Amino acid sequence: MTYIHIGDVLEGKHEGEKVMLRGWVHRIRKQKKMVFVLLRDPSGVVQIVIKKGAVSEAEYVAATRMLIESLVTLVGMVKADSRAEGGYEVQVESFDVLHFAEEFPITENQSIEFLNDNRHLWMRSRLLTNTLKIRDEVFRSVREYFRGEGFYETTSPMFVSTMGEEGAELFEVEYFGRKVYLTQTSQMHLEPQLYAMEKVFILAPSFRAEKSRTRLHLTEFWHLEAEEAWCDHECNLKRQEELISHICQSVAKNRVVELEELGIDRERLLSVEPPFERMTYSDAIEYCQMKGLDINWGEDIRTEAEHILTDDRDSFLFIEYYPKGIKSFYMKHNEMDPRTYKNNDLLAPEGYGEMIGGSERETDAQKLIDNLVRIGDDPKKYEWYIDIRRYGSVQHSGFGVGIDRLIRWMLKLEHIRDAIPFPRTVSRIYP
Repeated sequence: MTYIHIGDVLEGKHEGEKVMLRGWVHRIRKQKKMVFVLLRDPSGVVQIVIKKGAVSEAEYVAATRMLIESLVTLVGMVKADSRAEGGYEVQVESFDVLHFAEEFPITENQSIEFLNDNRHLWMRSRLLTNTLKIRDEVFRSVREYFRGEGFYETTSPMFVSTMGEEGAELFEVEYFGRKVYLTQTSQMHLEPQLYAMEKVFILAPSFRAEKSRTRLHLTEFWHLEAEEAWCDHECNLKRQEELISHICQSVAKNRVVELEELGIDRERLLSVEPPFERMTYSDAIEYCQMKGLDINWGEDIRTEAEHILTDDRDSFLFIEYYPKGIKSFYMKHNEMDPRTYKNNDLLAPEGYGEMIGGSERETDAQKLIDNLVRIGDDPKKYEWYIDIRRYGSVQHSGFGVGIDRLIRWMLKLEHIRDAIPFPRTVSRIYP
């Protein structure tokens, strides 16, 4: 016999058979001559029953001594039982406690602060376990989509000497006597690579020193970024909606059990299909004004405006053609409205906020220099970045996806910290 996963039992593959299982005690209930255990491994939770007399005296005594999170192995017979969690029960014939856990510090009705102080233990909860398994599916589907479209996965430095995005605070780092920063975005180091490979993407952390204490912000977040040659603004929007749809479809089809345990309707994800709705920035400002929001043309669309635009929507919404004054210098000039760039944000339904920021990139070296001068930055700091426009400059576009924000929307999580194993926020650096 070899060990199997609990998930195989729950799928009904071993009814009436003797199996070997191993895992952690998730819950335990002790009676006079019987111990009921919910046994957990990464694939699921199943009820096991240890009866006095069915195992040796030493094994039964061990079962009565153990606490939750003890590590055990067992041999037992699988029986269908509609009363048991998952519909199956394992009646134990032999049993071994490999490690007797100490009293587990997490009990019911703990504060959020306490749970996050003990996140290294709390992630064993079904909520976080299922969320992390869905996160794995998101990462897998991202790579599946891009590789299917001819993209190359690459890497970029985390230490940078230039600012990638205006307005976002930078983490300064002392680097052998020089001042450098933790990267806000890998975009500027992706662009040179597309001249070699045409289509590139990266899935890596980015860092923002914004002192935002909201449900949307992390100081360290996972950033999916892509850059594509021969791609204009329309091509860029199409790429973004195809990607988001592919991720949602993959999670809905491949993580049925996890979604069900989390109470998420798969149809919500299966309904995400291109094309997405669009609205210009100017129309979005007018709409918000009509709804009574005090906002003027030229101001950024922030949380309150995002809620007005998406609270009643059940589909994603592109906002395109933002003003130059609130967006970054590397974006492409919009000939149809010289006040704006060819750019976009993608807002999630139901008020969950911005998921993607993207744009067609400026291809003219002098225009990049002019943009930097206009915002008061020194073009010399960006010489290497401007340089790539001098040797075979090619039309190209790109975007960045906040993976943790997307997972928060998919799973209707109250806070973005629950979309990531170990969140980093303004107030949290431990554990």
